[in-house]
Amino acid sequence: MTNNPYSRTGSSGLELDLRAEMDDLLFGSYGEVAKGKVGLLRKMRIDSNGEHIRCPCRNKVTDEPSRDQYCRYCHGHGYFWDETQIVYYKNNDSFVKDGEGLFYLQYDLEITERDYIIELKLDSEGRPIEEIERESVYEIESADKFRADNGRIEFWQISAKYNREWSVHYGVKNRQYYISP
Repeated sequence: MTNNPYSRTGSSGLELDLRAEMDDLLFGSYGEVAKGKVGLLRKMRIDSNGEHIRCPCRNKVTDEPSRDQYCRYCHGHGYFWDETQIVYYKNNDSFVKDGEGLFYLQYDLEITERDYIIELKLDSEGRPIEEIERESVYEIESADKFRADNGRIEFWQISAKYNREWSVHYGVKNRQYYISP
């Protein structure tokens, strides 16, 4: 953070540039250590009608994803998805209930309540380990855009809950996959 928070102003010239402040928080700046963690945003694929694209592993009778064996395509979600690398800040204070998380991300992402945030195993320097390991999956409950007075999106606040079923039933923590940048 700069010494004078008002030295950088938003597009109106009368307020803080929260985009720049979020950038400094996540990636660091002169005199400020980066606090962002590298993770993944898992977005469910949707078709032209806005519906999830179903995985063939779904049971024809119950319409549920396969629970008997691991599906390498959908990881038990029952729908196809894509992952992209993100940098986020996670609030771990005492006011957040166990199993819940508040995540803060940059303004230029498209996030919905259909998506998931994936925490990765990091090395001692805060970088993902060489063979990507997914540690936790958080199901997004609300994705809120924070806007400045002029309506410009400044950052996202994501409220998400830990998805225990993912790690217990599907055991995919140590699976390796290509991650698009």
